[in-house]
Amino acid sequence: MSELNPFSRVLQKHAGRAKERLLQNLGKADRTTDEDFDLHVKNFSKQQNAVMRLHKEFKNYYMCIRAMQAARRSLMDTVCELYEPCWDGVEQFLFKTEVSNKNFDDFCDKINCELVAPVGTYLCQFPEFTNKISKRNRKLLDYDNSRHNLQNLETMKKREETKIAKAKEQLEEARNHFEVINSELHEELPALYDSRVSFFATHLRNLFQSEAGFHKQDAALFIDINGILEKLNDAYKKGSLMAKSKICLESMENGAESKLPDPDYFLSKDNNSSDNEIKIESEKLEECKIEEKKVEESKVQEDGSSVSTNESIAFSTPPTTTERNMNLEMLSEMSIVDEDVKSENKIKGEASPSGFNVLYQVQGTYKYAAEDSDELSFNVGDIIDVVEYDDPEEQEEGWLMGVFNGKKGLFPANFTSRI
Repeated sequence: MSELNPFSRVLQKHAGRAKERLLQNLGKADRTTDEDFDLHVKNFSKQQNAVMRLHKEFKNYYMCIRAMQAARRSLMDTVCELYEPCWDGVEQFLFKTEVSNKNFDDFCDKINCELVAPVGTYLCQFPEFTNKISKRNRKLLDYDNSRHNLQNLETMKKREETKIAKAKEQLEEARNHFEVINSELHEELPALYDSRVSFFATHLRNLFQSEAGFHKQDAALFIDINGILEKLNDAYKKGSLMAKSKICLESMENGAESKLPDPDYFLSKDNNSSDNEIKIESEKLEECKIEEKKVEESKVQEDGSSVSTNESIAFSTPPTTTERNMNLEMLSEMSIVDEDVKSENKIKGEASPSGFNVLYQVQGTYKYAAEDSDELSFNVGDIIDVVEYDDPEEQEEGWLMGVFNGKKGLFPANFTSRI
């Protein structure tokens, strides 16, 4: 009998909630209301939608920057290959284009570390609060059910003191459970809502400061590259470039190899005037980065804490044109196979191995630990079969009935995404 007690207690609890919800919906039973809490929940929902929207836009912005970075690098590689070794300013041109590519890489990393990842971390706390709000509402149903049960027993003509005493104990227990979680949410929800101002200002400052620093460095490099190209054009007009070209052609005819200089080689040279200019340019860039770092440190001191996170979106070095074409072919083949598999498996109403009638499948997007014995526990990425409630009237808003690892139970819908 001891093994059946927890199960029967859960059934009794769900039956009481379903009955109480039905009576309240029909207007035959009053419900406990809290206007302040309803306002907190409304603000919470509005804040959650705003953060989700901002996170989506940050991710899209970051992906577009990565695509622009790949296009920029491909363009610069082509231009460097076409810039002939005998032309004036080849060393400075190669060096500055490589520095420009490096600045773009640093800018992309900064956008990911200071915007995308922190906002994603901030967003992860909302499902926990959603689950806590749902639990609070269930505890409120238990409290109202116990309250109405006691009222019915006290109004009966034949009073049964034993049942009345037990009903009072149940009411007191339900009230304690409800008040604990209710008081916690009354403190946590307003604090979370107030944090939106600092959250909004901090991350927008990170965005605009990163943009300003990157474009300032990029503009200085492009002005220098423009000056190199103007000198090349002037040399062509004066005719001095033709003499150099003849010397290069003669050396190639004599069997000498003509290769573009390596930008890393110019960084290590310090023997002539052009190398000294490159060295000076690199020192200027380092000074710009030091100034930017000081601005960030002053920003951290003003805020009281710096934004940091271990989460990041991993991206490899932008691929070449050949690699991109190969990847596109592989992705198209994989998508065709994946669509065939999904079309075979996603048939509404197919039976699962456990014998339940499966409506559709969902995949865990957040980890969830069951709080009651009639709930399911799952991790991120787990596949859950969604089935019908045994009694449709027992269905709770925001909760689904599913089968996972052979066990049937409830789980929160907002912790999963439909496949």
